[in-house]
Amino acid sequence: MEDSLLLQEASDAAEMSISDYGPILALCWFVALLSALDRVAMSVAIIPLSNEFHLTDTVKGEISSVFSVGYGLGIIPAGLLVSAVSPRLVMACGVLLWSLATFGTPIAANMIHIYQNGDSMTNEELTTAIVYIAENTAPLLLIRSVMGAAESVVLPTIQRILSNWIPASKKSLSIATVFSGFQIGTVCAYTLSPVVMDGFGWRGLFYIYGMVGALWLIPWWLFAKDEPDSAIKETKTECAHLVVEQRLIDENGEEAVGVMSSQLTSWQEATNVFKDAPWKALLTSKATWAVTIAHAANNWGLYNNLSWTPTFYAEQYGLNVKESALLSVLPSVAGAISGLLAGYTADTILDKVAKDGNVDTRTLVRKIFQSLALLGPAVCLLTLASDIPENPARAQLLLTGAVGLQAFNAAGYSSAPQEKAGDQWSGLLYSITTLPGVVFGSIGVYITGQILDATGQNWSGVYALNAVVDIVG
Repeated sequence: MEDSLLLQEASDAAEMSISDYGPILALCWFVALLSALDRVAMSVAIIPLSNEFHLTDTVKGEISSVFSVGYGLGIIPAGLLVSAVSPRLVMACGVLLWSLATFGTPIAANMIHIYQNGDSMTNEELTTAIVYIAENTAPLLLIRSVMGAAESVVLPTIQRILSNWIPASKKSLSIATVFSGFQIGTVCAYTLSPVVMDGFGWRGLFYIYGMVGALWLIPWWLFAKDEPDSAIKETKTECAHLVVEQRLIDENGEEAVGVMSSQLTSWQEATNVFKDAPWKALLTSKATWAVTIAHAANNWGLYNNLSWTPTFYAEQYGLNVKESALLSVLPSVAGAISGLLAGYTADTILDKVAKDGNVDTRTLVRKIFQSLALLGPAVCLLTLASDIPENPARAQLLLTGAVGLQAFNAAGYSSAPQEKAGDQWSGLLYSITTLPGVVFGSIGVYITGQILDATGQNWSGVYALNAVVDIVG
């Protein structure tokens, strides 16, 4: 382990102050906010959009879920690309592409054709039996999937940039800071989007958000750098040439060893990372499957919350767009606070009871927090499903409890890959568990639309199913 000690010493020598890495941290925080803002905007805009084009809940589910399909297809290629190409360039290309997709969303929506199935009926029959059918939604679905694929570069790129810039002693706080941008972006989408739509309509919302993303590219290109300059950069570059031995520790204490250089300079070297990875140990580990199942159950609830919550308030209580969006803010705020609280609490507990690095103790703590993140929301959702309140504020409190408790997964499966796979393979393990979760979450959004159409917008069935998924997970 001599090389590991050398690496640590070199890393310590490369310590930087907040004035050194603050600007790049702020740029990364803002791109996280921007990605959440552009993604969640559709959850608000879908209400007037569906009213104009007479979309069924099934079609709304397709529009919401196809973003995640694109994201899932792009996440692994994005991780490989950012290992071989300048992360600054990859991020710029990703933001440009999803900003163009955002700008093009209303253009694609305008291609939808609306038909009436009562053309041969009398006027009296039309007033009672007219049904609108929306066709040619494919362009809108395509543009949303492209946007999802483009946004898949955000997390791999941020991870790569922060690993180059942030001192080891500041990584947890820095990552937590950047991730708060996603929560703030969600809150901004719920609060700003109705105001923008009041002045410019739902089409103007996408035009404005698309232009904001394009304008953000200017400071990014001017100020963002892949890694620091001067002596700090030289020291970190020397660190990158060290050969590090990493071990994947599974639930039986067995080890799968992978030896490789941490510096990647070409696409071929990037693909070699995957060839040298301990695939068998990862895919046969019970821990991997446990994390995958928990991740999938979480995504089912998360994607449904992001996609359907404003629609729930609009359909169940007859609220307008602004009222529905504002009621969706509190759960997101609760999620941000609970996630930080769970992470701090778990770290404090582990610092006291697992100072010696005991794997069993750490696993037990992760299981406890993950159980709270699944069973807690299940209780809230079952309560909501058994008797949906007449007062929307009561429903909001139950959904706030569900999202707040769900955020405890920050101390559960979200932290497990680093402990189970080590520094070298934690990103790969997270990618392996992410892809099934994205697929499962996308299916959940689509099925919700099917349930609502089949049951005449019975939201009790939706929340009951969400609770069952949490319990099984």
